[in-house]
Amino acid sequence: MTSHESESPDEGWRPAEHGRDGRSLQRRVTRGLAWTIVDNWGRQLLGFAVFIILANLLQPTDFGLVALAVVFVNFAQVFVDQGLGDALIQRRELTRSHIDTAFWVAIATGVLLTALGLVLAIPIAALLEEPDLRPILQVLSLAFVLAAMSSIQIALLRRELAFRSLALRSIAATVAGGVVGIAMAFLGFGPWALVGQQLASAAAAVMTLWWVLPWRPGLRFSREHFKSLFAFGIHVVGTDVVAFFARNSDNLLIGSFLGTRPLGLYAVGYRMLDTTQVLLINISRKIAFPALASVQHDRERMARAYFKLTRITGALILPVYVGLALVAPELVVVLIGERWSESGPVAAVLFLIGPVLAMQAFSASLFYAVGQPQVNFRFRLITMIVRVVGFFVAVPFGIIPVAIAFAASGYLLLPLNLYWQRRYAGIHVRAYLAQLRGPAVATTMMALAVLGVRLAFGEVGAGPLLAIEIAAGTVAFIAVMWAADRALLHEAFSVAAQVIPGGGRARRRLRGEVRPALPDDEDQRGLR
Repeated sequence: MTSHESESPDEGWRPAEHGRDGRSLQRRVTRGLAWTIVDNWGRQLLGFAVFIILANLLQPTDFGLVALAVVFVNFAQVFVDQGLGDALIQRRELTRSHIDTAFWVAIATGVLLTALGLVLAIPIAALLEEPDLRPILQVLSLAFVLAAMSSIQIALLRRELAFRSLALRSIAATVAGGVVGIAMAFLGFGPWALVGQQLASAAAAVMTLWWVLPWRPGLRFSREHFKSLFAFGIHVVGTDVVAFFARNSDNLLIGSFLGTRPLGLYAVGYRMLDTTQVLLINISRKIAFPALASVQHDRERMARAYFKLTRITGALILPVYVGLALVAPELVVVLIGERWSESGPVAAVLFLIGPVLAMQAFSASLFYAVGQPQVNFRFRLITMIVRVVGFFVAVPFGIIPVAIAFAASGYLLLPLNLYWQRRYAGIHVRAYLAQLRGPAVATTMMALAVLGVRLAFGEVGAGPLLAIEIAAGTVAFIAVMWAADRALLHEAFSVAAQVIPGGGRARRRLRGEVRPALPDDEDQRGLR
């Protein structure tokens, strides 16, 4: 490869620019949201079904051993594309040379990380006194090359809001990984079933991406373009590194001090939190960054989009997380059996982070969109420090105190996040929090209803109690929302109708308002 500036176009594909005309943004976002729902819900529901099957076939120690290995694998994967993928999304003007440069940097980094993984697995296993960890780490190191072969393609599809292709990739990967993992578990491979699941999923993802995306790498490499992308990407990498430690230091400390069985129980509780976060938050978060970046030049329009995202997703996040915190012990027993009952209280405490997630779900996307990635880095760094200190203090007392430290850190740092949203992106705190007023009131009443059910029917079995709690909580939330913030229910329905192909026109037909969707229609302003 040589450094040059030739920009000969690719015959089948060329990068699009972020346009200043916002006419098509609403249509692209709602179409992207539809496929993101298919992606996230399809992948997570399939993945959670596979997880339940594997949890009934494997032991907590199996999950704990692989969870410990994944801590190191996930850390190394942070460096695969060096943040260049997000830099490609953020740039308003993009050439083939930018993309090829980012791709070859990712490939070189992936190969280097695989080689390091093969070597460093030996001292890591010896240090943690887990000899079975060494071969698992070495085999999982192959995931670095697979990640490098797909990271730039994912960024290009996200930039184009081409979430249909991403959905196909995710579902294919989940199915492939699930088939391999379950088959290996049935055959008695123990923790290697989880290893096979991850590698099969990564390989299927690569093959699907190379099939759906016409772009193919050329031999371009530009030092100038690398420098310009890296100037943005280094902040993304820094943010990802500190976010990694903030997220995974609990697993590392539990595995080191308490052993693989407690880690397996904690990991299952966190898996439930992570699954709901992907289902409820990541659907909009994947769209938020490219959508907000495309209107970064118009702060008023960007603020409207940000408020609308927060308002609608908050109506889902608040009641679901608070409700799950209340019913988690019963839910764990019903889904994966009595032997995992110790994971229930862990999940209940972890779900208490929900209100914080509702209030800062898209802050990282906001900071990236306005060209301030260093702000997110600072916040993640502070989060990491607070969490690691909390975990160190809590881990001698068990896995539930560790979960408490995790949830408490979110509330402690929320004011700082809101302050920086106002300072760097012009999001006024009062106006922002007002978006969640109705859902907050309805969630409080829902929680009281669930607690009342538990007091009245606490002696029945886990299954019937869970069903009654869910029914009572749902009725209470919808009733209060209808009284406190009926407009939000209509707004959520409006967005949902636009997400479904043809839904927006069908909704207008029912109201007798069939007409062309003009660029300045009131119902389109929120996300434009």
